[in-house]
Amino acid sequence: MVRDVMSSPVRTVGADDSAREAAARMRGSHILHLVVLDDGGHVVGVISDRDLRAAQPSTLLVKDPTMREKALSLMKVRDVMSPHPHTVDATAPATDALRVMRRERIGCVPVVDRHGSVVGVVTGGDVVNLALELLSA
Repeated sequence: MVRDVMSSPVRTVGADDSAREAAARMRGSHILHLVVLDDGGHVVGVISDRDLRAAQPSTLLVKDPTMREKALSLMKVRDVMSPHPHTVDATAPATDALRVMRRERIGCVPVVDRHGSVVGVVTGGDVVNLALELLSA
């Protein structure tokens, strides 16, 4: 089941937080994705390290990393996130999450409970861990 392969607790960020704050949370937690929640705690998006890199000025144009980081402080998470993410239920078969990730070519899928509250996330790292577990058995 999805709950058996997901990462939890899930790291989140608010849609109105700065993109710089999202980048700092990812770096501090050594992760590549954050689930974006609205004020009511509902999943409204996902932001990845790739989204943040794409939002920054090119290193060819702006060499100073401090200036590139400052650009992120001017943007909100909602401006750079992927909105309306696919989600999976925690009680669904794990293959459902993997199929969504493959079909949509995405690196993570937020996991929700029957009330729609986020309870975890399935990432590419979780898939690798699952494969290693199965291959080692």
